[in-house]
Amino acid sequence: MIKSERERLERLYGYSIIEDYEKVGAFQHIVGMAAHVFKVPVSVVNFVDKDKVLTRSGYGYKNLTEVERSISICSMAIQQDQVVVFENAKQDPCLIGNPFVYSEFGLQFYAAAPLKTPDGYNVGVLAVADSKPRLFSKEEALLLESMAAMVMEELEDRKKHLAEKA
Repeated sequence: MIKSERERLERLYGYSIIEDYEKVGAFQHIVGMAAHVFKVPVSVVNFVDKDKVLTRSGYGYKNLTEVERSISICSMAIQQDQVVVFENAKQDPCLIGNPFVYSEFGLQFYAAAPLKTPDGYNVGVLAVADSKPRLFSKEEALLLESMAAMVMEELEDRKKHLAEKA
């Protein structure tokens, strides 16, 4: 079954995360834990909306709350069903000219696990990044996927709680 962008966005909006979320709590704990565990300066929970990618919790890159989807690496990552890894971003042809790679931060390493709804739609990512290239093992990818699953459990609990209040 091919999943449509319209259906993916419907799932995303069903979590009421776009306009109605405070950047504290479980997501903030998870990004802090991810940065510590993977020894990286940046970790984010990002949601991919129609035209923007929205950071709902971040560690190490606090002033960034949204970026254009067209330049976001996270928007590329949601197109995959597994962890996406760029061990040395400047050597990857699909990132040539990307402002995150060629900016002041100079992103060199990026790994993202999709935030997958129970029915299989990727609504965002849990990502870790560094300004230095690095290797990322299969075990680390599994750990990042597990942390992304914790984000999704929080989202599902939030959705259930919102439904009970309605």
